Amino acid sequence: MQNRALQWVARALRRRERWQSARAADCIRKAAELSWAGIRKINEGHSRSGTLKRGLTDSFLQFSMMPQKAGSNPSGISNASDMEVEIHNMREKFLISVTKLVESKSYNSKVFSKEKYFQTIKEVKEAKEKGKKSSRDYRRAAKYDVISVQGTERLIEATHGEHDRIRYYVHKEELFDILHDTHLSIGHGGRTRMLKELQGKYGNVTKEVIVLYLTLCKQCHQKNPAPKRGLAPKPMTFKDIDSRCQIEVLDMQSNADGEFKFILYYQDHLTKFIILRPLKAKQAHEVVSVLLDIFTILGTPRMLESGSGVEFTNQVVNELNEVWPDLKIVCGKHHPGQGPGSLERASHDVKNMVNAWMQSNRSRRWAEGLRFMQMVKNQLFDVSLQQSPYEAMFGFKAKLGLYSSHLPRETVAVLQTEEELEIAEEQLESSLWIRQEERAEVGADRSDMDEDLDPTAPEAAEPSTSQGAPGLFCW
Repeated sequence: MQNRALQWVARALRRRERWQSARAADCIRKAAELSWAGIRKINEGHSRSGTLKRGLTDSFLQFSMMPQKAGSNPSGISNASDMEVEIHNMREKFLISVTKLVESKSYNSKVFSKEKYFQTIKEVKEAKEKGKKSSRDYRRAAKYDVISVQGTERLIEATHGEHDRIRYYVHKEELFDILHDTHLSIGHGGRTRMLKELQGKYGNVTKEVIVLYLTLCKQCHQKNPAPKRGLAPKPMTFKDIDSRCQIEVLDMQSNADGEFKFILYYQDHLTKFIILRPLKAKQAHEVVSVLLDIFTILGTPRMLESGSGVEFTNQVVNELNEVWPDLKIVCGKHHPGQGPGSLERASHDVKNMVNAWMQSNRSRRWAEGLRFMQMVKNQLFDVSLQQSPYEAMFGFKAKLGLYSSHLPRETVAVLQTEEELEIAEEQLESSLWIRQEERAEVGADRSDMDEDLDPTAPEAAEPSTSQGAPGLFCW
């Protein structure tokens, strides 16, 4: 009944898109009748979830708030309900594709169905508790661990004593939300960036499932093509951070955010670390005001270059020297197309980020989002650096509060106080120590088993605990 009600909501949405308001209203009334019939059934004792009434009521409220006339939404910005419907459709399509992937794979597929996931947890626990273990039990115990945090059991990659490196296994029903949240958090990053972001925390988020997700992201397909690079320029080398920095003033007048019509783009050439700030005008004194904030935090470069013109760059440097007499900076020679990025490339990348941010946040106030876009850009893995610009600048990865910790996502989501955090961390640590002790016992048992198999064989006299008896175990 819930599915039928949601189908009527979907029909109403399609009617609304075609401006058939009367027929859309009929559809929503039909959905309401089905939903309240379902709610009455729940109240009669057949409740399996408390989400039906809330979900359908939210749908009706969202529908009622949708614009019923063309032009009421800012151009290119989807309203809340459209976005939610789009995400729902993406999730459904993704789940269908992943299900086909799982069914087409061999038994050793890294992608778990929900049933297989919990079955594996059960098998791992049983394998560790058995006195006499089979080769399959040893494989399970060597590959997986099970931890329990606040009553929730999670399957993880065997840590082998490395408590600072926990990688979770997830089932297919969890994959979409993990991929979607990560994709948005890195500014609609592609396959390589998503894989780099996810592989440190998850043991079975593969390239295949990432590609499946990316094929469903409409915003990624709508991105403007990157400007052609032409011939590869001679690379510019720098030895010190802040040795040479680049400033660009990007024109946003066609998409102004109130009084803000430009964006200051500042980049350190060595680390590719960027800073973005909104500007009201392309004037030297306004740029200098922002640069002073940057320099008093990160330090000052020796050379400042720009593709915005030699005259403008000289004005900025001269005003800097006037405001800060003890500071001496020279104008660097601008090398079009060289360094971390030309003006054209920088403008293209930033405007793509701005458009993606406005779509995701359903807002045209891009000036408020520049700091977040800056954070995302600086955390993206860079192939030439073999790390992110943030790591290159500061020497360690950026952290996003508790979501950067080893705690499970569902645990982090409900934590409110320091006491709750301490309890969760203690439970995680305790669970890891217990698993380590069990693993040591498994190793000892397995060594005994290896010796008992062929005590007269010279090769088996001192078997390797980590490798097992040759030909018996496939790890």
